Amino acid sequence: MTKKLIAVVGATGNQGGSVARRFLAAGYRVRALTRKVTSSSAVALAALGPDVELVSADLEDVASLKDAFRGANAIFSVTNYWEPFARADCREEAREQRVSIRRFAYDVEYRHGRNIADAAATVVESLDPNGFLVSTLSHAGKCSRGRFKDLFHFDAKADVFPDYVNANYPTLAAKMSCIHTGYFFTSYRLLPDSYFQKVRLHFYLVKLGLEMLTLRKNLDGTFTMAFTTSPDKPVPHLDPVGDMGNFTYAVSQMPPGKAYMAEGTTCTWPQFLETWARVTGAKANYKQVLPPEMINVTVDYEMGVEVAYMYSYSSNPGYDGGMDLLTAADLRKVMSNSNQRRRPEEPHLVTPGNEIDADRRRLVSIVL
Repeated sequence: MTKKLIAVVGATGNQGGSVARRFLAAGYRVRALTRKVTSSSAVALAALGPDVELVSADLEDVASLKDAFRGANAIFSVTNYWEPFARADCREEAREQRVSIRRFAYDVEYRHGRNIADAAATVVESLDPNGFLVSTLSHAGKCSRGRFKDLFHFDAKADVFPDYVNANYPTLAAKMSCIHTGYFFTSYRLLPDSYFQKVRLHFYLVKLGLEMLTLRKNLDGTFTMAFTTSPDKPVPHLDPVGDMGNFTYAVSQMPPGKAYMAEGTTCTWPQFLETWARVTGAKANYKQVLPPEMINVTVDYEMGVEVAYMYSYSSNPGYDGGMDLLTAADLRKVMSNSNQRRRPEEPHLVTPGNEIDADRRRLVSIVL
């Protein structure tokens, strides 16, 4: 019997790589889309076996996406706001266009998402009933009733997945599942000054971009986490490498047309920090700050504005925009009921090793 084929956008990245490996383990053939098939990460993926096919594809080129999607039973889509946001050539182009880099990166991500949707619509007949699996976020402008109309890295995703697809490709929309992603456990690397800020430290700039700041040690060694989010507001957290593939595979076993929150755990930032402090042995406290305070300690002003809006949005209406999203607990419940109805000799829907909830252990990797 011919193995099913999944085409994975961004297969050498965190989310796409996790999805590619999980579906490969489930017996799929994986067509891994990447800009550079000779990159070390692409070569490592190809080394996993003959069921991995590397394909050169450009999200700016719809024709290349159509070719890459041809014959696929499933497509995993992910777009990246922060890559054009950080690129020097994109910043120069934004200056020439007299737009902010935040708006410029929105336009790039929206265009990439639209191109993916346009290409996927041409192969909709080959897709499984729940074969269009898209990584996205809530629409901040709509969910906040206009209070956060410029949270660009949220709206660039939601304006396409699901809005553009629903408006232009109803047949494709009928086969789509939207997977919202929680705060990445790895995000502390982008904003170390806000996540684990040593008290009374002097920061120094290492370079402009997503690495942001390096910390100097001080005598007392204490830490402060400083965000604009209310200390009482729970937010979802996710290990994109360890959990995204498992979560997406589980979603693929469900009926289409639903929206999910991919999370390892949901907790408040003080609870998150308490776990980190217990694991590391450090003393730490959480401090809610105003947006200008968070912006001022972020090296890049535009980055500071974007993330300060995000953390404020996480308080009200909430990181999920107040949407009623299905979670890992809902998936487990459905699959547990389904497995109980099966005869003993029938296989389970989800293979062993689907450890979506191994979340709190992820904090061990966040070291001093």
